[in-house]
Amino acid sequence: MDTRLTERERNILHLFAQGYDIDAIADQLGITTEQVEQASLNVLYKLFASSLNCTLEPENATEERELIGVS
Repeated sequence: MDTRLTERERNILHLFAQGYDIDAIADQLGITTEQVEQASLNVLYKLFASSLNCTLEPENATEERELIGVS
Protein backbone atom coordinates (compact mmCIF):
# COMPACT_ATOMS: atom_id res chain seq x y z
CA MET A 1 0.00 0.00 0.00
CA ASP A 2 1.37 3.41 -0.98
CA THR A 3 1.00 5.76 1.98
CA ARG A 4 2.93 8.70 0.54
CA LEU A 5 1.01 11.96 0.42
CA THR A 6 0.45 13.68 -2.90
CA GLU A 7 1.52 17.28 -3.40
CA ARG A 8 -2.11 18.42 -3.08
CA GLU A 9 -2.59 16.44 0.13
CA ARG A 10 0.60 17.95 1.60
CA ASN A 11 -0.52 21.45 0.62
CA ILE A 12 -3.94 20.96 2.19
CA LEU A 13 -2.46 19.50 5.37
CA HIS A 14 -0.03 22.42 5.58
CA LEU A 15 -2.85 24.96 5.19
CA PHE A 16 -4.97 23.21 7.84
CA ALA A 17 -1.95 23.33 10.16
CA GLN A 18 -1.77 27.09 9.57
CA GLY A 19 -5.37 27.45 10.71
CA TYR A 20 -7.18 27.84 7.39
CA ASP A 21 -10.70 26.46 7.09
CA ILE A 22 -12.05 24.36 4.21
CA ASP A 23 -13.47 27.34 2.31
CA ALA A 24 -10.23 29.33 2.55
CA ILE A 25 -8.16 26.32 1.44
CA ALA A 26 -10.45 25.72 -1.53
CA ASP A 27 -10.19 29.39 -2.54
CA GLN A 28 -6.41 29.47 -2.15
CA LEU A 29 -5.85 26.29 -4.16
CA GLY A 30 -8.57 26.97 -6.74
CA ILE A 31 -10.46 23.76 -6.01
CA THR A 32 -13.88 22.90 -4.58
CA THR A 33 -14.59 22.34 -0.90
CA GLU A 34 -15.53 18.77 -1.80
CA GLN A 35 -12.03 18.22 -3.21
CA VAL A 36 -10.53 19.61 0.01
CA GLU A 37 -12.70 17.26 2.07
CA GLN A 38 -11.77 14.25 -0.08
CA ALA A 39 -8.06 15.04 0.11
CA SER A 40 -8.39 15.42 3.90
CA LEU A 41 -10.00 11.99 4.14
CA ASN A 42 -7.21 10.57 1.99
CA VAL A 43 -4.61 12.04 4.36
CA LEU A 44 -6.32 10.54 7.40
CA TYR A 45 -6.64 7.17 5.68
CA LYS A 46 -2.98 7.15 4.63
CA LEU A 47 -1.74 8.20 8.07
CA PHE A 48 -3.91 5.57 9.77
CA ALA A 49 -2.86 2.86 7.30
CA SER A 50 0.80 3.75 7.77
CA SER A 51 0.46 3.60 11.56
CA LEU A 52 -1.42 0.31 11.38
CA ASN A 53 1.24 -1.23 9.11
CA CYS A 54 3.97 -0.19 11.56
CA THR A 55 2.04 -1.72 14.45
CA LEU A 56 1.43 -5.03 12.67
CA GLU A 57 4.95 -5.38 11.26
CA PRO A 58 7.12 -8.11 12.76
CA GLU A 59 9.80 -6.82 15.15
CA ASN A 60 12.64 -8.19 13.04
CA ALA A 61 11.51 -6.51 9.81
CA THR A 62 14.33 -4.51 8.25
CA GLU A 63 12.35 -2.73 5.55
CA GLU A 64 12.90 1.02 5.58
CA ARG A 65 9.86 3.26 5.85
CA GLU A 66 9.39 6.71 4.40
CA LEU A 67 8.32 9.30 6.93
CA ILE A 68 5.32 11.36 5.94
CA GLY A 69 5.96 15.00 6.72
CA VAL A 70 4.85 18.47 5.94
CA SER A 71 7.44 20.75 4.48
